[in-house]
Amino acid sequence: MKHSFWRSIPPVTLTIFFVTLFVYLIQVIVDAFIYQSFSPFFIIGRLISGPSIQSMVFMGGEVSSLVVRGDWYRLFMPILLHSSLMHIFSNMLTLIIVGPFVERLFGRVKYLIIYIVAGIWGNLLTFIFDPNPNVVSVGASGALFGLFGAMIAIAWYNRNNLAFKRQLVIFTAFAVFNLISNFSAPSVDIWAHLGGLIAGVLVALVSNFPSSQYGGIKILVRVGSVIILLLPLVWTGFQIIGN
Repeated sequence: MKHSFWRSIPPVTLTIFFVTLFVYLIQVIVDAFIYQSFSPFFIIGRLISGPSIQSMVFMGGEVSSLVVRGDWYRLFMPILLHSSLMHIFSNMLTLIIVGPFVERLFGRVKYLIIYIVAGIWGNLLTFIFDPNPNVVSVGASGALFGLFGAMIAIAWYNRNNLAFKRQLVIFTAFAVFNLISNFSAPSVDIWAHLGGLIAGVLVALVSNFPSSQYGGIKILVRVGSVIILLLPLVWTGFQIIGN
């Protein structure tokens, strides 16, 4: 019996993969209703070139001017939304490559928490630091950078192990290279990437900090990490209340 590629992917990663693809199809269908065009040419065109800005906003894309009005769901929904076939392809390819490794290392629950918190934290930093309140931001990149951040943290804990030392170099180099290359790309939400990376490290500090090596400072590191994770959420809450 041939080994199934899909069966080799752990359940949370596989679920995220198919849910994200399904949401992308919904985006295209929403576009068809917006423009009242249901021809195969239109549908295929939108699948390739990507949904319109109108459908991305309708589906919950991060728009700071709408978040400040109280649309909290726009801090989560962009994790599932994408702007083009190439956008979702590159993100889901990264998920399929990196996700299984992180899921098996951290376990299903922690892995899902890392993915969601990193995605939300990236959108929070976009809301706080992006100077244009009307730009639509979508994509799972922040959540994926969270997986890299978590791996960097756990590899640093275990850097005396040769395998983890190699992973530390690989994941750090990949994250730094992508951050630097994205600084010059105007269409890339650098704050979501940076926020996701930081959040991944912080969640790993909270959930996997090794007491055997660091003993008494474990609780201080965990409390400090939780406080840092909450700061953008509290700041955003005050901005919404103030409006």
